[in-house]
Amino acid sequence: ASKRRSLYFYHSNNDRNLFLTTFDEAAVKECYRREQSIVPQQALALMNSGFDFDNAGRIAARTSDAGENAAPFADAAFIRRAFAVMLGISAADGEVAASAKAIELWKKIPDEAATEPRARFVWALMNHNDFVALR
Repeated sequence: ASKRRSLYFYHSNNDRNLFLTTFDEAAVKECYRREQSIVPQQALALMNSGFDFDNAGRIAARTSDAGENAAPFADAAFIRRAFAVMLGISAADGEVAASAKAIELWKKIPDEAATEPRARFVWALMNHNDFVALR
């Protein structure tokens, strides 16, 4: 339920928090440079986070808005804008086509709200490596 993306713990060589080992915690001496690793628990925690999915809906609504007195962006324009806003990149034509296909499939889910497919797409971008990892 927290609105923070970080956890703060007291961390020392003598008093290590076992919870952090689940997420590949940094050793005390690794504060300047860390080794890269892949820990699936991090991705699963992000993917299953209610906080992220709730905010994906808000981001999708803001990204869909073409401004006052204008209709919401069409799917292709929304996808390009979402890539720019979420990942800071321009979407390639193949990415736009694959994303539009996914949104169309999500629209076919019975009882799906109108903004829900776009929220699912933004949620997928929130789990994209370029969103999660700074390079």
